Amino acid sequence: MDPRKEKLTEFDLADLNVDFGTRPKMEPLSGVKDHHRRQGMHLAAIHRMHLRDMKQIGGLIQEVMVDHSKSAELLTAIQQAEFGKNMRLVGTLCGRECQVLTFHHDAEENMIFPQLEQQNITILTKVVVRLKQEHLIVHELLDRLEESAQVLVNSPSIEQGQKTQAIFDQLFRVVVSHFGYEETELRDALGLFVPVI
Repeated sequence: MDPRKEKLTEFDLADLNVDFGTRPKMEPLSGVKDHHRRQGMHLAAIHRMHLRDMKQIGGLIQEVMVDHSKSAELLTAIQQAEFGKNMRLVGTLCGRECQVLTFHHDAEENMIFPQLEQQNITILTKVVVRLKQEHLIVHELLDRLEESAQVLVNSPSIEQGQKTQAIFDQLFRVVVSHFGYEETELRDALGLFVPVI
């Protein structure tokens, strides 16, 4: 599946994943020093914060499954979590990091990725293209999760709780895989070419 060529809203939940094709792998970059690697690892710290938000949402879904009166609390958590806000505002999985920079509303897609692509390193550009494709899948899953949580708030039921849980589980799997790929493949390049993150 190439998400650039598909309308993701038409995909079944199980088909919304980042396990399509072969992910490009970065080759070692020349000139990378330990301080570049440390700078590039900042991304992993940002990702851990987003995963913490997601785990909180997962816990709330479990609570709603037991007590439907908590469904409003779940929707609020999804809407207010830094992860969800940043995805909507910035359109990337690195939104919180990018907010630290003064004028970056969509820093990864419009500033960080172009800086990496300007290096004219073919494999790095391929990695960036793949990450943009994966962002589309994460966006679709986030939209579905928020919609499902809204239905759960308005019409609590076991079936809707299970649907919401299934969407969350798929989103969590996708995000963990995406974060791992992004951290592994971009760490050195971010430290070397985008030292301000």
